[in-house]
Amino acid sequence: MLFLPEQRKAHLLSRIAQYGELTTKSQFGGVSLMIDDVMFAITSDNEFYLKGSGFLETLYKATKMSSYTYLKKGIPIILRYYHITDSLWKHQQKLDQYIDMSYHYSIQEYLGQRKKPCRIKDLPNLGVMLEKRLNQIGINQVEELRLIGAKACYLKLMHSHNLRNSELLLSLAGAIVGCHRSVLPNQLKMELLDWYNELSFQ
Repeated sequence: MLFLPEQRKAHLLSRIAQYGELTTKSQFGGVSLMIDDVMFAITSDNEFYLKGSGFLETLYKATKMSSYTYLKKGIPIILRYYHITDSLWKHQQKLDQYIDMSYHYSIQEYLGQRKKPCRIKDLPNLGVMLEKRLNQIGINQVEELRLIGAKACYLKLMHSHNLRNSELLLSLAGAIVGCHRSVLPNQLKMELLDWYNELSFQ
């Protein structure tokens, strides 16, 4: 059973029905929502949280959505699931867009994990030369690249190899998300370019 008020539960179930059959599981102190074994949301204590897969984590943080935290043996664990506020519930068009994006990016993340590239050079936009440069600054594994993030990797490359161009930043972000830089989500692309422009004036 979903831990949500009836009206919100009805809207959520109606929206999710287009994806497939919803399954739930008691998890992380609440109830996880899954389609075809792909988890993309959590409900707990009458609140709803969407998974921040790929660039969505940046988007959700930028919009001041708080992370889901649960206690594991008394220790707080912060998850990549972000709280849907009352104002978002009232803005149903935006809420539906967020639900759609969380579901689709969760699917992409799930499929990407099943086909994890063994080497950095195998990621979109990257190659042997950039792999070598990343290795030289201590980034040797795909997971290290994802953990550090596009901005920090770009700064390291800029300082060590004097590489300064927005295409490199977008290429790193695309590699982490799993797509070519030309098809990065506009929200992510604009956020990165704004950051790059601010950096250039420093």
